[in-house]
Amino acid sequence: MTEQVVLTHLPVDFARPVGLVTYIIGHSQLLLRGHQNDERGLSTTLEVLFKNVRALSVRAHYPSLTIRDASDEEEAELREAVPDPWYDARAFVLGERLLGGFVVAGAVYWGESSAPEEYRSFLVPEYELPLLDPGQPRPPEPRTIYKPYRQRR
Repeated sequence: MTEQVVLTHLPVDFARPVGLVTYIIGHSQLLLRGHQNDERGLSTTLEVLFKNVRALSVRAHYPSLTIRDASDEEEAELREAVPDPWYDARAFVLGERLLGGFVVAGAVYWGESSAPEEYRSFLVPEYELPLLDPGQPRPPEPRTIYKPYRQRR
């Protein structure tokens, strides 16, 4: 199957539960996942991957998740709190307020797959996720991976 990356605008809303799966320190990657739940009409596994993470404050679980660019005021507040160089990173806010969580990262990607939650990550297939069975075959790749446009300031 051919994978396609589609540029899209933020904010993006996921009207489903999403939880923290892992933070890969050596690769500066944060992986969130929303699991399938046929009873609730959720037939896919959602993954959200932040790459080149410089700073973060996230909850273990979100009943639903909105990812948006930080406002100018929020970004100024974060730059004061995270004085290290950001290079090409940008501030993503998880929810309506900074208290809901934020990630300062170079990029965010998301996609959905029919792979059940027991399968390896489809956005980070080379990484052995904790508590997942490494004997499971690689999950089907999502047809489309989404990435937001660079924010213009």
